[in-house]
Amino acid sequence: MKITLDRRNGAVVSRTLFTSWRSASDPGTGDFTLGQDPLGSAQLYIWRRSPQGGGGAGGEENTTYWRSGQWANTNFVGVPWRSLYVYGFKLNGDPSQRDGVMSYVFNTYNTSEYRFMLHPNGTETCYMLLDTGEWETVWSQPTIPCHAYNTCGANAECAAGNNGRPVCTCLKGFEPRDPAAYGGGNWAQGCVRSAPLTCETNVSGGGGVGFADLPGVKLPNFATWVTTVGDENACRQTCLANCSCGAYSYSIGTSCLTWGQELLDIYQFPDGEGYHLHVKVPASILDTGSKTRRWTTVVIAVIVVVAVLAGCGLLLWKCRRRIKEKLGIVGSRGKPRLPSLLPVRESRQDFSGPKQPEQEEAEGGKKCELPLFPLEVVAAATGDFSADNKLGEGGFGHVYKGKLPGGEEVAVKRLSRSSGQGQEEFKNEVILIAKLQHRNLVKLLGCCIQGEEKILVYEYMPNKSLDAFLFDPARRGLLDWKTRFHIIEGIARGLLYLHRDSRLRVVHRDLKASNILLDRDMNPKISDFGMARIFGGDQNQVNTNRVVGTLGYMSPEYAMEGLFSVRSDVYSFGILILEIVSGQKNSSFHHMEGSINIVGYAWQLWSAGKGEELVDPAVRAAAGAATAEALRCVHMALLCVQDHACDRPDVPYVVMALGSDSCVLPTPKPPTFTLQCTSSDRDGLFGGGHADESYSACDLTVTMLQGR
Repeated sequence: MKITLDRRNGAVVSRTLFTSWRSASDPGTGDFTLGQDPLGSAQLYIWRRSPQGGGGAGGEENTTYWRSGQWANTNFVGVPWRSLYVYGFKLNGDPSQRDGVMSYVFNTYNTSEYRFMLHPNGTETCYMLLDTGEWETVWSQPTIPCHAYNTCGANAECAAGNNGRPVCTCLKGFEPRDPAAYGGGNWAQGCVRSAPLTCETNVSGGGGVGFADLPGVKLPNFATWVTTVGDENACRQTCLANCSCGAYSYSIGTSCLTWGQELLDIYQFPDGEGYHLHVKVPASILDTGSKTRRWTTVVIAVIVVVAVLAGCGLLLWKCRRRIKEKLGIVGSRGKPRLPSLLPVRESRQDFSGPKQPEQEEAEGGKKCELPLFPLEVVAAATGDFSADNKLGEGGFGHVYKGKLPGGEEVAVKRLSRSSGQGQEEFKNEVILIAKLQHRNLVKLLGCCIQGEEKILVYEYMPNKSLDAFLFDPARRGLLDWKTRFHIIEGIARGLLYLHRDSRLRVVHRDLKASNILLDRDMNPKISDFGMARIFGGDQNQVNTNRVVGTLGYMSPEYAMEGLFSVRSDVYSFGILILEIVSGQKNSSFHHMEGSINIVGYAWQLWSAGKGEELVDPAVRAAAGAATAEALRCVHMALLCVQDHACDRPDVPYVVMALGSDSCVLPTPKPPTFTLQCTSSDRDGLFGGGHADESYSACDLTVTMLQGR
């Protein structure tokens, strides 16, 4: 699907339009048409044919029925992000320039078949073909009155009430133009300012005006792109200095947008999505007054009391839960069970493979069950844990290849009794993987708990892990650049699901090449969730006294201060990108070219304009036209591994930028230093040879103290 608009000297030369049927059974020309805004705002519009003539944006006889909102690099501001994290559009062209050719191309990111339909009632729907042959709705708009264009009139926001009915509210600093009509549900006349803005207050530095914040909304129509500013403060000052500016918004996706005095078509998203709009109002309106302050004090006091009571209840619940866990390792009939929050069920006598459990899709509310395999079944499947079936090992124990009686191949992870991965980590991994379902996450088939045995049964990955290819000189050539980029994109989509699109917001904390498994088609799957942590909806950062993970992949703030967040996973992903591009381990760059690690080495080459030299020689010659794509990956990796977490992009931006050639990436900041120890360094630092050897990078010296 491709939607194109060609404008030259302010006039439309050509454009793509889609027209609905007259009815579901009549393919004649219907009343609704979809296309790009002819004014060049890069928005998608649906227009409705009006017999009386409406002078709308789609033509002289059309009125605007719906608009997508401005393009924000990964999505339209008026369409929920969650429905588009895998299925979305890519824009070719610059939305800040009104002239030129702009086209939207639909990206599927997978092999599924899709179709779009503009229904006779004006609803645009995207469908995906399932394996069952049925068409599933991916997203659809407009579906409620608030989705329709400017339902509440000018300077008002529309929120969905009961049964989707619109609830219209004037913006702060505004009042209904006709209070009687507005209160009666006639919102066409909209709202007007309750107190006028004067140009003098703007010019004097903004002392007489301020901005009322409106979070989580679909941004208004008729925005002006301001391309000369680079941050939110500059955008705010631009609006303050302009007498005609009535509001502004700034984000990474849209940059700086400003509006005039009329704000049209504002929709309040119900689930925290959308963008921040800052509406200019007189400072007197922002002064809440003593009465409001008194109410605020009362509300705060009530919240504190409720929080204290909730805290006491939570502590009591945790104490009772710990007692139950200690006593609940074995069920009431002596049968082994998982002592955690996850329901499990025993596998029956037919072990042709675990029946697909009645699993909850990550967003569903259904009860999630997990098969519980008897130890004798797992032992028989692996040849009594034969060394011939061993696939690998780590600090947790060993992984074996197994075959169930029905012929299904599985991977069996058997935790060692001396493993540092204890009961909590085991339960953590079972709970997370069972509840999270995504094509780029490894699938857990069942578990086994019997005596001191703790065993996990996974789907079998015939190509094992990424490091088995990437760091093996004899096999790395099998990973051509197309496959490597496919792996990078797949890991990014898996992280996007963990960080944003699953019901549980998860930080992995141990993302590395050995934890990326490859299926038969070389699709990457993130594995090993033993160290993962679930974040609450309002949590952005967590501190821990127990730093776990792998040296070389840990972000500076996590390794040094125990602070981790979704940006910690972004750092690890940046290291992974550099390893996939170069075919070398991070530690192997310790003494190469005077660089302390792969980050420093990549920065030296990229800043010198020699980024292509980082590409693995095994694929460099064959990469050809894909060299620009590889350089873009190096650029993105350097953004991901910046020293400060706040400088790193989030995963939605990473996914968008990797899939868009038109997105201009910001310049990464140079790395300060990264302290990383190889095995030889540890010998020198902790009692072996070379104890007096020291290393410096970027004019910073690390001094190690030794006691006498």
